[in-house]
Amino acid sequence: PARTPVPAPRAEAEAVTVSARHGVTGAGQHNAHSETVISRQDLLNRNIRTMTDIQRVAPNLTIQPSFGSGALNFTLRGVGLTDFTQNNTPSTMPYLDGVALPVSIMTTGMMFDLDDISIAPGPSGYTHGQATTGGEIDFHSADPTRRFHAGLTEDIASYGRNRVEGYVSGPVSQSVSLRLSGQSLTGGGYQHNAAGQGFGNADLGALRAKLKWDIDSTSNLIIGGHWTTDQSEYASGHNLYNSYHVPVTQDLYETEWGLDPRFAKILGISANDTRPREDNLFWGANARYTKNFAWGRLSTISAYEMVDEHELTNQTDSILAYGNMFRNNQTNVFSQEVRLESIDPNARFHWEGGLYYSRSRMAQNFWYDSSDRPGTTPLNETRYGQDQQNFNQYVQLSYRILPRLRIIGALEHESDDRQMLNVTSANYNLNTGAVIGTPTNFGNSGALTNQFGGRVGAQYQFTRNIMGYVMVSRGFKPGGFSANITQQAAQLRPFKPEQILTYEGGFKTMLFDRRLRFNAAGFYYDYRDQQLLGTILVPPYGVLGGYVNAPRSYIYGAEFDAEAHPFRGLVLTQNFGYQNGVYSQFQSLNRSATTAHFAATGVWQAINTNYDGVNMGLANLTLSGAATYTWPVFRDYRMIFDADYSYRGRQTQPQYIGQTGIYRSPAYFLVNSFLTFAAPRQHWSVTVYGQNLTDRRYWLSAGTQATFYGVIPGLPRFVGGRINFTY
Repeated sequence: PARTPVPAPRAEAEAVTVSARHGVTGAGQHNAHSETVISRQDLLNRNIRTMTDIQRVAPNLTIQPSFGSGALNFTLRGVGLTDFTQNNTPSTMPYLDGVALPVSIMTTGMMFDLDDISIAPGPSGYTHGQATTGGEIDFHSADPTRRFHAGLTEDIASYGRNRVEGYVSGPVSQSVSLRLSGQSLTGGGYQHNAAGQGFGNADLGALRAKLKWDIDSTSNLIIGGHWTTDQSEYASGHNLYNSYHVPVTQDLYETEWGLDPRFAKILGISANDTRPREDNLFWGANARYTKNFAWGRLSTISAYEMVDEHELTNQTDSILAYGNMFRNNQTNVFSQEVRLESIDPNARFHWEGGLYYSRSRMAQNFWYDSSDRPGTTPLNETRYGQDQQNFNQYVQLSYRILPRLRIIGALEHESDDRQMLNVTSANYNLNTGAVIGTPTNFGNSGALTNQFGGRVGAQYQFTRNIMGYVMVSRGFKPGGFSANITQQAAQLRPFKPEQILTYEGGFKTMLFDRRLRFNAAGFYYDYRDQQLLGTILVPPYGVLGGYVNAPRSYIYGAEFDAEAHPFRGLVLTQNFGYQNGVYSQFQSLNRSATTAHFAATGVWQAINTNYDGVNMGLANLTLSGAATYTWPVFRDYRMIFDADYSYRGRQTQPQYIGQTGIYRSPAYFLVNSFLTFAAPRQHWSVTVYGQNLTDRRYWLSAGTQATFYGVIPGLPRFVGGRINFTY
């Protein structure tokens, strides 16, 4: 959510700023946290237009597509749940304008008309929202303005990618203002099959509206709503290995797809389009009320979010039906939050507290067609409902005991109650669509979490521009369920809540007359019952994903970010992130050994491995930096040149603990650049840009279905142009 419950009025100027600042900003420099904030200008300069782009500019952040799906998984400092079943609370929670989005696919289509994105690592829930162990990513959309503004951007790039974004903002009356914005994204598919047919085109449209009513000088009401439709072909996988003699090529962008007409008929979808694709609708509405009193501030947020998802994925990236899945997901989430806090966060004594409640209702069913795979049930459907309620109470106090020393303490309690209802598994005859035998009903399952969390810390202001802090926090996250293809009652056993004890210390500085900002932090996480995507064996389907708990593990690392303005017009930025994780106590099924045994014998047999002392395989090193130079041209024009890079170290997916070779994604280094010619007084600009200029081949995530192992490739070289008009 917003870093303060009642954000200060946004700046009225809507045009993209093209003149260099004379110094670094001091925002957040006196706060005891290691939050990364990506401004509206940075989002534009770094061409951050999709969720996975964000990890290029933030240290120790991982955002990965859930294999073959439009859903995403968020991880901060090694803490994050790979929720491929889309029915569990994320360890790193995304928020939009203070509203939690507990189903990750809800983030689809929100990357437009944003004022900034803030990324806060570490346990959360002490001052707002839900309790998490990993942190949160907060998206802040632009607010209505009191003066009329409008803008339109057209962006055309390689592979037929076309983005159009626009907004209109201004007063409706003396006390009411309105903002309307939208985006359209089409094309951009960079994958292909062996026949040369292209794949991966986007087809997405989104609208957002905000109405602000200044009731009087002490209170306001903001009503917002959004709507997104998505019929995109999300990036599919590239096969690196399988035991079914399906050809494997060296072209990372080659994939395959296929759809059995009988399967399509049963689903009620077109058999003429065999491509994996989305057919999703998202919408939501919220109301935020703020009232200032002499003694404090009251704020409330009421929100409703809705998902209507219909997703066809090819889990094995093959022409034949080795593992095609169709998911129906109807989910709604209602949330209500009430907060009170003292007016001035910089006062000697500052207090804040509140109550957060959310209720979700989910109905999912997914169909799995493996009719071309020997020895499996041709067509299976698993369906279930899930009800969940979450209630979090929190309070945080801070007190300046000495002129330069402030102590901080917080306490939270959260209750989470979730139930899986009427879980049913049925096998079908592909030719007739009739149920084979009697469906198996596994009944209901429940999981209840009641836990306390808290933190204590201190910050010391050494000088006006140098601050240091330490913080010790205990966080937790509720347990949940593995809602996968269900053949055994044991699959519905809930996994346990996870707890984390974190130690963090850092400092923030602004030096040389605010020409240099340098912030750094170090951390150590003591992890208990870590939730991760592991492996379960379900014959005849083979190895499937399932959530497990690692009893003991630890993560440690360091981060820094720097921004320098050595002379007028030049801005240099650099981020650094290091993280390393080790399992102290953990035993689990070995996915690669189990599939290798099946490939050799044709028999599924569980092979377990003790992973005590084994490295988690996190991307140890993440780097990003940029050099941006702005200079005047003639009298009324500006030129901006930028060169930036990002580096990401090698990484192993949680299902392949201790594995090397193809199971460990290689490190990659990306180079980007842009050149802008702008006319600030005429309110227009023209930009040419390149992404991944060296055309580096790399992949974002990986996954296994049966013995198929595939990877999701990242973007190849993109070259494009952008024109922007504002008023």
